[in-house]
Amino acid sequence: MNSVEEIKQRLDIVNMISEHVQLGKAGRNFRGLCPFHTEKTPSFFVFPERQGWHCYGCGAGGDVISFMMKKEGLGFGEALQMLASRAGVSLPEKKTRTAEDEIVNKLYQINDAAARYFHELLLNSPAAEGARKYVESRQLSSETVTQFRLGFSLDSWEGLKQHLQKQGYSEANLVSAGLAIAKEDRTYDRFRGRLMFPICDVKGRVLGFGARALDDSMPKYLNSAESSIFTKSSVLYGIDLAKGTIREQGKAVIVEGYMDVLTAHQNGFRNVVASMGTALTEKQITILKGLSAHICLSLDADAAGNAATLRGIEVCRNILAEEVKGTKKWLGGSTQLDTEITIISMPEGKDPDEVIAENPNQWQQLINEAQPLMDYLLAATTKEFDLSRPEGKSQLADRILPLIAQMNDSAVREEYLTKLSKLTGIGEKTLVAKIPDLLYAKRKPSKNIQKQIEVPFSTLKTGDQLEEHCLSLLLQHPGLRSAADNLSADHFERSENREIFVVLYNVQENDDIQKNLDAALHEHLQTLINKEHPPTDKVKQQQELSQCIRRLEMRKHQVALAAEKDIEENSLRLTELWRQDATSGRR
Repeated sequence: MNSVEEIKQRLDIVNMISEHVQLGKAGRNFRGLCPFHTEKTPSFFVFPERQGWHCYGCGAGGDVISFMMKKEGLGFGEALQMLASRAGVSLPEKKTRTAEDEIVNKLYQINDAAARYFHELLLNSPAAEGARKYVESRQLSSETVTQFRLGFSLDSWEGLKQHLQKQGYSEANLVSAGLAIAKEDRTYDRFRGRLMFPICDVKGRVLGFGARALDDSMPKYLNSAESSIFTKSSVLYGIDLAKGTIREQGKAVIVEGYMDVLTAHQNGFRNVVASMGTALTEKQITILKGLSAHICLSLDADAAGNAATLRGIEVCRNILAEEVKGTKKWLGGSTQLDTEITIISMPEGKDPDEVIAENPNQWQQLINEAQPLMDYLLAATTKEFDLSRPEGKSQLADRILPLIAQMNDSAVREEYLTKLSKLTGIGEKTLVAKIPDLLYAKRKPSKNIQKQIEVPFSTLKTGDQLEEHCLSLLLQHPGLRSAADNLSADHFERSENREIFVVLYNVQENDDIQKNLDAALHEHLQTLINKEHPPTDKVKQQQELSQCIRRLEMRKHQVALAAEKDIEENSLRLTELWRQDATSGRR
């Protein structure tokens, strides 16, 4: 038995989860309100026999490790360490630091050294007087300057370079960290005469810098060059200081700029982070999903409804709805989060930092009155179509109806159906009849299909042969991965299998998988790689993988069926009633 399995055996999942969720008996299982989304009727179930959990509202589920990961906002390794300590299990020692690890560690060190240097200059250098006046003009306190480690870069070609060389860093180190530029036979500072904003990861490590010009220099804002630890689209400014409040309040507010974050935190709004002017990306939302399922987006009047903004919202919605690989069609997938993503529409011509500095109460009011995602999408999508033409009305209905039809709350669903009917002039009965068949196709499997399900609903205690067989095929035959586009992380109930799957699809080579896995999973990974399969050709391998994926999908259906009797409101049954009403003409 490996250490991961031993931890699960020693810890009772009901006891662990009951520390965070008030559970009540439901037959052989336990039920409570889901801690990951807002609900009034309990749809969160814990299954003692298989040591698993599942929420039939938001679709999340897994084992005790995945629960702690999601509840505490931890990575797999961090959650495993915490549970190992609780269970009294010793984990394998981490692998010996490689040359690549040393390089990455050096980048963190040099960025930290640069941040300390810039900060000292801002506080004490005569050359930084203009920067200090600018900071004062933006009403930033000395506490905020210190907390966010703001700095100043000398208007010099080699000021930072010479300082860091004295500390033992080479020109190559500076270039690798994106702090210096190598051109022909010369290396010089990337940042000169600018106000510096250290950009940190969730652990507080400096990944890179944002820099604002203090004169007419262009560009106005400049970032560190991308490195192995810094990619602008993969970080959120202020996340290291905001994570605690985000987790505590259950809400993250995303703004655009550095100053927005600084002013917000200074005025007590410490759950605010910035996307630094980029459209939201999957990696940015992934950072937040373990901290909160409610994200509030601040959009200025110009950004509201534009293509980049809508793409960012789509990413936000898809990632929060379920942990999946790949992409979904616009407005597709689960809609459980319609009340968990809200949009702040800023006053014309004003940024968040201006509103907060002038009137913090107005900012709080804007947050309180943030528009539900569905209302925003309805308004934004309406602009795409010509509603004076019948085809435009039909296109809008086809775009919005999948969202409405999948809503779990029947009252809210009726409300938006009425709104769509008034907007398009299409009767509600006709709209219901237009609900795409793809929703109805997700109803209960037929009896014949149910008979084909041979794999138990879950086998968390003794391992999961189906999950492991599927992963083994993908690990041993990398060419099969293109045939597994419909396979996603939520098909895997066991955290160790899910973690390996996620890493598998985020690396280029098989050799990189182990490097990106926690040491506690190395033994399990090798077991999967060495698993024996009967020799077959490529076609049969693809058929075998397809069968695995089909059985995993059927198992998901079986999970939903097993809890049907315990769930007071079944959204699929309501959808069927809608169709019946539309057919009979009673609506």
